[in-house]
Amino acid sequence: MSSSSQPKDVLQSRLDFVGLDDTARARLATVQTHVDKHLPLALDQFYAKLSTVPAVTKFFDGKQHMNRAQGKQVGHWKAIAAGEFDDAYFDASTRVGLRHAQIGLEPRWHIGGYGLIVETLMTGMIHDMMAEALQPVKGKFGRKVQPKPEAIQASADAMALALSAVLKSMLLDIDIGVSAYFDKLTEDTKAAEDAARNKISRAVSLTGDVLKDLAEGDLTSRITADFDSEFAQIKDDTNAVADRLSEIVTQLRQTSRSLKTATGEILSGANDLADRTTRQAATIEQTSASVEHLTQAVADNAGRASTAAEKAKAVSVSATGGGKVMEKANAAMAAIEASSAKISNIIGLIDDIAFQTNLLALNASVEAARAGDAGKGFAVVAVEVRRLAQSAAAASSDIKKLIDSSANEVRTGSHLVGQASETLLDILSGAEESANLIDTIAQANRSQASSLAEISVAVRAMDEMTQHNAALVEETNAAIEQTEGQAVELDRIVDVFRLDALADETPVRSPRAPAYRISGNAAIDADWTEF
Repeated sequence: MSSSSQPKDVLQSRLDFVGLDDTARARLATVQTHVDKHLPLALDQFYAKLSTVPAVTKFFDGKQHMNRAQGKQVGHWKAIAAGEFDDAYFDASTRVGLRHAQIGLEPRWHIGGYGLIVETLMTGMIHDMMAEALQPVKGKFGRKVQPKPEAIQASADAMALALSAVLKSMLLDIDIGVSAYFDKLTEDTKAAEDAARNKISRAVSLTGDVLKDLAEGDLTSRITADFDSEFAQIKDDTNAVADRLSEIVTQLRQTSRSLKTATGEILSGANDLADRTTRQAATIEQTSASVEHLTQAVADNAGRASTAAEKAKAVSVSATGGGKVMEKANAAMAAIEASSAKISNIIGLIDDIAFQTNLLALNASVEAARAGDAGKGFAVVAVEVRRLAQSAAAASSDIKKLIDSSANEVRTGSHLVGQASETLLDILSGAEESANLIDTIAQANRSQASSLAEISVAVRAMDEMTQHNAALVEETNAAIEQTEGQAVELDRIVDVFRLDALADETPVRSPRAPAYRISGNAAIDADWTEF
């Protein structure tokens, strides 16, 4: 509230407080002539002093402006000296203080200026009043005499009261002006504070509305109103926080949904993997049993092959002996063939002399006996020759033919024995090769049996590992199910926030892995590759 709008009783209360009543105003009137006398000089000296102070002269537009201010000061001081403390005076003093506040002239210059003016006024007034008090007065008989001490004391008392009234009026004027100055500053400060408070309140309110919306999950809220420059950064920062929070929640929502989708797919794949792992475990267990059976079978075959190799070696030995027998038989057949030739010659001789001697017939019979079964006919002939010597010639011819035929048969038999010997040698060679091959097969079977035993151990270890993997897959499934539940809960929490439509789009599902066969060799390869 400015001084110009204060109640008029404020001035009266000030007058009463400093003692500027009617009596004091009357005393002011007694010194008005002195004030009027010395005021021009006091103002001249004051403004001359001001003109040397740049901090004050900057408030004046020039010399004329300063002269106008000095003229107004003359009228104002005369009103003070006259004791005219009315509404017009109060308004004038108030305007001075308001003007000083408006232009930024500090009160120290106002108060200091009054000090300079009072110095000149007081000096001149005291000088004049003391001169008047000491002025000789007319005594008896018209003679001038010095005033009496009582009169001087009375004049001094009156001067003191008058000067006191002047000083009080000056201080009152300073009080009104300075109070108006500070009232104006207070008013301006309050107005500035109110304006700033309103700006702050508006900025805080709008910012609070956005923060409240953000706290309630509405991430689309922004400050759209214009802010003053000093609060523009708050607007930008708040909107930046909202944008960043919206971006984070959007990414979090997309991540949570992707996580939920991914965990669902992983869980589905893990379930498939668990099923396939279980089937693999069963398959490997069956394979282990089959490998063990095959190992036993190969071991048995290795034993049989060893036995066959031993027998083949025995056959080879027998064939070797047979070859030697065939060689002997072949030699015997050669001897028989030679004997047949000799017999043929002898029969020729017998044919010549058969009729001459029975002794030769007997010899022929003996030779026929030596020929074995082939010579049985000769034995009969010999007997017949013995009885029938006369028919020896005819019989010898028949015998010769038979001998020739027998020689041919012997040659044929010798040839067949030779072929049989060669065949037996081939059989012997094949038997030896078969024995070697069977022995090699036996060794290979023993090696295979050893390898299959190692494979059986590896398959059993693989079976144990597969069983362990199946247990791990079950544990993984449980962990994935828990993760999926947490992803669903995270998705539910994120769904509380309201985002822009573009930011709320559902993320694209990632393509699922291709399905593998669940039976046969391909299933095993695919399962283990994926695992």
